[in-house]
Amino acid sequence: MDLNRSTTIRDLYGYQRLVSLKGSWVSSVGDRFAQQIMGLSIENIHTQHPTWSVEDMMFGIQNAARTAEKHTIRVIPLYTQREIDASSDKAQAQIIYLPAPEAKVSSFCLLLSGGGYGAVCNLAEAFPVAARLNELGLSCFCLNYRTASEESFVSGLLPKPLEDIAAALRSIHRGASHFGLDPNRYLLGGFSAGGHLAALWGTNHLGARHFGLPQPELLLLGYPMTDTGHLPDGPLSEYMKTGLYGAGWTADREERFAAQRYIDADYPPVYVAAARDDDTIPPADTADFETALCAAGRPCIFEFGAKGGHGFGLGSKTDVNGWVDRAMAFWEEIHGKE
Repeated sequence: MDLNRSTTIRDLYGYQRLVSLKGSWVSSVGDRFAQQIMGLSIENIHTQHPTWSVEDMMFGIQNAARTAEKHTIRVIPLYTQREIDASSDKAQAQIIYLPAPEAKVSSFCLLLSGGGYGAVCNLAEAFPVAARLNELGLSCFCLNYRTASEESFVSGLLPKPLEDIAAALRSIHRGASHFGLDPNRYLLGGFSAGGHLAALWGTNHLGARHFGLPQPELLLLGYPMTDTGHLPDGPLSEYMKTGLYGAGWTADREERFAAQRYIDADYPPVYVAAARDDDTIPPADTADFETALCAAGRPCIFEFGAKGGHGFGLGSKTDVNGWVDRAMAFWEEIHGKE
């Protein structure tokens, strides 16, 4: 199959080597978002989502195809069938293993795409970033975490996706010898809503420490949301918060999931890339996150490009082109090479 900018999502679903990724290019409850774009080409998708670069999406697809030529792409369920039978939304929770062709370290990166908690947009975010990290010698896992459903608007979605992160890391730990990885050394990358989850993962009350798991050595964050309290008031904000926190949500519940309010001396180092023309994440959100990190004395770098918008992922066509490489250099500076 010739993979190019005219390739459609339907084509990818029919490509035998990538059949295991069906539903993972854009993961959502019932695969509804993928169904909406099924007949669209990569070029068409870029037209609908201009910050989703054609070149970056193709880079991620081609990396997956190359991986599939050497290995069967592993999509690993995070919960047992009994657990899924008891809670059907757990069927969405999976990790996709994308090993580096020539791993230079035994560490790995777990990547969390964004999608407003309604979808997990791996096509534009996790897969292209994983492709670059693979080139740099770092193996990756991309997480399909649970997203909003009808039930979410009653009882709330959070903290279910955080439970999925814990389940992913435990699964990787169980398979560490097979993967050839050190399960205690990992980076956590997140974009937009996935960046919110990654930021929360660094906290004591909801993250790695809460689950008895090791902290990530770096949070690699693209245009993260860290506090829904910064979202402008209005119907869209109210809708999103109800899906996240449940019907009749309170300010106390929202505050519990405001990452920057829980940064302490043991919070992981952070590298953030964002664009000044991002019209989705309010500037105050990023500013408060940076202020809290600095107040706690945590190592952090905030890289801003003048242009890039929201959702650029790898960002090769933006002013922050190369930000993933610079984040890796920051990680090596902090922890040293193995």
